[in-house]
Amino acid sequence: MLILPKYHAIDCVIFNAGNSVYLDMRMQKRATIHDIAKLLNITSGTVSRALHNDTRVKALTKKKVLDAAKKLNYKPNTNASNLRTGDSKIIGVIVPQMDINFFSNVIVGIEEVASKNNYNLIICQSNDLYEKEKASVETLIKQNVACIILSLAGGTENTEHLVEAVKHNIPLIQFDRTDENLLTDRVVNEIDNIVMDMMQHLFDQGYRDIAYMAGPQNIDIFKKRRTAFEKSLEKLGLPYDAKKIISYDLSRASAKKAAEKLLTRKKRPDAIFASSDFGALGAWEVSKEMGLRVPEELGICGFSNEFYTEITKPSITTVNQFSKEMGQAASRIFFESLHRGAFEKPQTVVITPELIIRESTTRLPKKANH
Repeated sequence: MLILPKYHAIDCVIFNAGNSVYLDMRMQKRATIHDIAKLLNITSGTVSRALHNDTRVKALTKKKVLDAAKKLNYKPNTNASNLRTGDSKIIGVIVPQMDINFFSNVIVGIEEVASKNNYNLIICQSNDLYEKEKASVETLIKQNVACIILSLAGGTENTEHLVEAVKHNIPLIQFDRTDENLLTDRVVNEIDNIVMDMMQHLFDQGYRDIAYMAGPQNIDIFKKRRTAFEKSLEKLGLPYDAKKIISYDLSRASAKKAAEKLLTRKKRPDAIFASSDFGALGAWEVSKEMGLRVPEELGICGFSNEFYTEITKPSITTVNQFSKEMGQAASRIFFESLHRGAFEKPQTVVITPELIIRESTTRLPKKANH
């Protein structure tokens, strides 16, 4: 999905048919300087100079041009101007899914900083598909955006299309899901400590047989979260069972299927740690269908602090990744480099996430303070 500035004026024609009133929305061809020139019988160059208040154009001609532009609802083509001058006030953003709270909050953070610097956004959605991500990058290059900020699609295993953006001298900033082999600026979360915090919490609540729902292992953050989970098992002295670590593709259906596989085992786990909140939601749904009591018989926790984790019954323990702050940090990297007038050695900004403990993993009463 690609959200672009409007490229056409819409003509609304209202007409009656019996007792009903219809609104006919007709897409009209966008007026150009050539249309103004044709209307006034002057050259396109004269129209362009008049619109730019060139002193070489007579005042009367300027007035005629401005009146004609208003009549035709002419709007300047900033994209064409950007391509000619190489000066763009647009940042391209590519996210896997816009309907996920984490990514929508990142966009909000990027836009807040961009707006203060008089920049606008073009937002693309890859739907976690490599081909859509690649097409979005190509579109943004053609739009001559000033910068591209993106999080990799679940299906992306080859990032040569991102190298193309760099070759076009477009700064590239990766966030959350990144390719470390690309020497670009990055904004990521700290992983090892937050995963250990979650595992320690589960351990303190009496869970001893903890399964893990891993995301796509071609994406670095999911690979790192799995590694951190395995390290935490070792630190806590808990057994490692490869059959209780299962991957899913981040979709709700895949999450439910993975959870069913774990919870129908002869010796089912007493807790499931999911690498994303979609995984946790899948485990929560399956536990309801199986009649398992959460958190008494099964602990469930996730990652990202999606809005639904707070409203499920019981509410789901998760990790706040401070997504809005991630977006702000990514945007600031670009503007700070822009203000310095140079893009120096790539930097990695690490944001410390926060454990949010809720009902789905809290089965022991809090110890009283003495």
